[in-house]
Amino acid sequence: MSPRAFLPRCAPLLGALLLGVLAQSGCAHGEFVGRRLSGPVYQPDNHLGDARLPAALRRVALLPLHGGTIVPAESLVTLDQAFLQELLRVQRFEAVLVSRATMARLFGEKQFSSVEALPHEFLAVIARDLAVDGVLFVDVTNYSPYPPLRLGVRAKLAATATGELVWSFDTIFSAADPAVANAAKLYAMGGRKAPRPPVELSSSVLQSPTQFGAYAAAAAFATLPPR
Repeated sequence: MSPRAFLPRCAPLLGALLLGVLAQSGCAHGEFVGRRLSGPVYQPDNHLGDARLPAALRRVALLPLHGGTIVPAESLVTLDQAFLQELLRVQRFEAVLVSRATMARLFGEKQFSSVEALPHEFLAVIARDLAVDGVLFVDVTNYSPYPPLRLGVRAKLAATATGELVWSFDTIFSAADPAVANAAKLYAMGGRKAPRPPVELSSSVLQSPTQFGAYAAAAAFATLPPR
């Protein structure tokens, strides 16, 4: 199902542009078996996207994460970098992180949610000033920095030329779910270019909000449409 709906320059609710109701999240049937890790591995399916990315979508602005009142400012800055690194890793397009200072200079606000009214000519200004073809919104909808860690991620990718949504994602990652915990550990074992740690050390991802956030970003961006 395609999420191809228009994103007006000043929309009362960006979220209303999604077509249909997003499906419930699920788990993979496959299992990984290690010395201390076995069981189902979580794979989010609460997303919609085009079959393939538009050919014209080559450079995308990742907006500062929006955390409302539930995420401390310093945590948001750390998550900004974690999400940028995972977005670069999937190599769907060139990605550039827009700083909060730049947002404040352009629009008078440091961050915007994907479901709030946008300033007049928002996409046009972003496209012109940053030379991008798309804008990626990421909202933190649920957050717990204490075990069991929890992070809700709502993301939407829109083309700046048309305002159409290309991809959308909405999932809450909870380390209390054994399948999510397994997926996070597998990410920690092999999701980075650094040497893989032993299974015992992979459990640290379930203690660190930054590492868990990087896992959530990797899982979310893995669902982006291919080229």
